[in-house]
Amino acid sequence: MSRRIKQALPRSTLTLTAGLFLTIALVGCNDSDSDGASSQITAEAQCEKFTGKTYGEATITSSTFVPTKDDIPEHCLVYGEMEKDLDFEVRMPTDWNGRTVFAGGGGFDGSIADVTTYRSLSPDLAQRGYATIATNHGHTSGDYDGQSWALDEQMLKDYAYRSVPRVMSPASQVLTARYGAPWTNSKTVYEGCSGGGRQALMQAQRHPDLFDGIISRAPANDFTGQFLWYQKVLKQFSQPGAGLSDAKIRTLSDAILAKCDADDGLKDGILGQPNSCDFDPSELACTGGESDDCLTAPQIESVRTFFAGVDIADGRYTWATHPPGSEFRFDFGAWADDGTGTRREGAAAALMNGYIKYMVARDPSVDPLELDPTEYTDRIDELVKLIDATDPDLTEFKNNGGKLILWTGLSDSLITANNATEYYQNVVTEMGGQDVVDGFMEYYTSPGVDHCNGGAGADKIDLIEPMFQWLEQDTPPSNERILATQYDTPEGELTKNRPVCQYPKYPRYIEGGDLGSAASFKCVLPD
Repeated sequence: MSRRIKQALPRSTLTLTAGLFLTIALVGCNDSDSDGASSQITAEAQCEKFTGKTYGEATITSSTFVPTKDDIPEHCLVYGEMEKDLDFEVRMPTDWNGRTVFAGGGGFDGSIADVTTYRSLSPDLAQRGYATIATNHGHTSGDYDGQSWALDEQMLKDYAYRSVPRVMSPASQVLTARYGAPWTNSKTVYEGCSGGGRQALMQAQRHPDLFDGIISRAPANDFTGQFLWYQKVLKQFSQPGAGLSDAKIRTLSDAILAKCDADDGLKDGILGQPNSCDFDPSELACTGGESDDCLTAPQIESVRTFFAGVDIADGRYTWATHPPGSEFRFDFGAWADDGTGTRREGAAAALMNGYIKYMVARDPSVDPLELDPTEYTDRIDELVKLIDATDPDLTEFKNNGGKLILWTGLSDSLITANNATEYYQNVVTEMGGQDVVDGFMEYYTSPGVDHCNGGAGADKIDLIEPMFQWLEQDTPPSNERILATQYDTPEGELTKNRPVCQYPKYPRYIEGGDLGSAASFKCVLPD
């Protein structure tokens, strides 16, 4: 019996575009009988042949023919298992479009992302005929569970950096067996967000010949700094009276918008250039009794801690500042006494708990808020080398002809957008300047978009098509206009359509333009 579990995530709603598929002839689809006559093997029969086969260190435990249903074309779904608990799947459409995408996961992984519904990737990969690969990254667990695997050295290494190349080997053999030469001569791209964005950059840095193109969204690549920042913020929020209720968070967000929303030419609840917003939380200081409309001194300190980033052990571990506009979700209500007597368990708290207990201290009894990172620098340094993906030297990836798209949402409250910006700037410096980097790497940002998706901005963005145009036609994404819409629009509200601008530009509203049209926004440099 298969040991996998699968994620259940919201479904994208894009419809299949007519004429999108490029049908590839199936190698080995004809068998000859004893008279030399040819009889076609059905796609279903060809799919079933994978079950029980071994490819390198992987065993195929099931191969299922999935008929066309709704907007998902028929395809062969192959599951493979590897030691210790590394599982993967390969989806191979009958009408393959000639392209393959390795889909990254997120958080602590632990399950295989369902590419038919997963919103942290370019929309509708399965619907548009892409062959896809996905993995649980070395363990089967909940998204935020570190206890069941992080104490195991092999599983930790698989999660950190080994799972993708380990899976890519047998997955490549499966795809070659299905499509033959057309697959070996085609392009393969890795796309991931958050933890998947970290894995994406890890491939460019450690396995520069593994993928033709890499798309890294909101990367958790500065893993160590990020998790130590979680600890710092959550520790502050746990202090008496330092937590913020939902109402106070809304007061904070409204004050920031009131001050800076119109700076991009349009007052629409989105900060087009958040780093230019000069906001001091002391502007909301309570002058009389406490209410939802003001912040107490401990709460002001909490807001400042959130925006400030982190600097631990004299700069040994750092994390970039957060721009205004990233506070609206404030996942850090968990652990915080917000005056209601309850605590909300958010992603940041759950991830920090697993990191401190099972990766740093390797002791489940440790209180994650009481651990002093300066007393664990040897272990944390080991984790930096193991998990972080911050090396800006992408020379080998560039020399192999690789292309890289980096993207982030500017209202991301879990991973500051300034983290991606700092990495990009480090690459430019390390690689010898902007002209060198422009030949193989482009960086894009989306105002108002939260972690991977969600938020007030336009969060549905196809980066896969621009990437393959770059690889196949040598047309950089910046030569064409990348557009974004919204996954979910509140009833009665106008759907947002926005251009996705190449850093450092932002989309500025053209006065008098149709608010529902991306043509009403122009990518411009900050003032």
